Amino acid sequence: MYSTFKKWSSLLMLGALLAAQTEATQVIENSHAQHVQVNISASETNRLAVEGRRITNVVPAQPGLISAKKDEAQGALYFTLAANQSVVGTVTLFVSDDHNETYKLILVPRPIAGEEIILRPPTEKVSSTTAKDRRADGRAASYQRRIKDMILMMADDELQDAAVDKVDVNAEIPLWKEGYLTLAARYHQADLVGEKYLLKNVSRRDMLLVEQELFRRGVRAVSVQHQTLTPGDSTAIYIVRKSKDSE
Repeated sequence: MYSTFKKWSSLLMLGALLAAQTEATQVIENSHAQHVQVNISASETNRLAVEGRRITNVVPAQPGLISAKKDEAQGALYFTLAANQSVVGTVTLFVSDDHNETYKLILVPRPIAGEEIILRPPTEKVSSTTAKDRRADGRAASYQRRIKDMILMMADDELQDAAVDKVDVNAEIPLWKEGYLTLAARYHQADLVGEKYLLKNVSRRDMLLVEQELFRRGVRAVSVQHQTLTPGDSTAIYIVRKSKDSE
């Protein structure tokens, strides 16, 4: 257990170190299917485009958080965080393209140079009406639904399912000195294991958690209740992973 979270701690600290560095271009996949976090410059102009398509509309979840200018020739968007906004934490953005596809982004402001963000559209597949393909699609949808239901269940005890075995753990996990981490409970259902953690920021600085940095081998989903923690604040972290042979 300790070695697993030592690796997790290293990923989190690596994310903090990368906050001060510049990434030339970020190519983002699967944002049409789920929210994806991307780093942006907190002070400089950033560029947003859809690979092979044109952006038709951009809507922030909270109006007034960004200032944008569209590049009509290329169908791209140049944007900055609004000058009159003191943005703390993340900004959710919904992006539409000329193929009626919508992408969901969580912008993470960082003290870096302006970023270029390229959204990759979903791969267009030839549809099949064979019974085999329909069964496969059904199994995939059912599996994804089970993962989503487990996260909802961990977040709300009233949704507890009799088919899910919950074990209270309440064990402290050795982390780095800035964070106090506790494994609160573990949930078992067939081939899935859900883990609920509680993290407290015990440092004197704000702590920013990026869900992508919490993924490791076997993890199927990660959800962080509060992605920005001021000193003394706490958050729940939900992880759903594939069960191991020993579980």
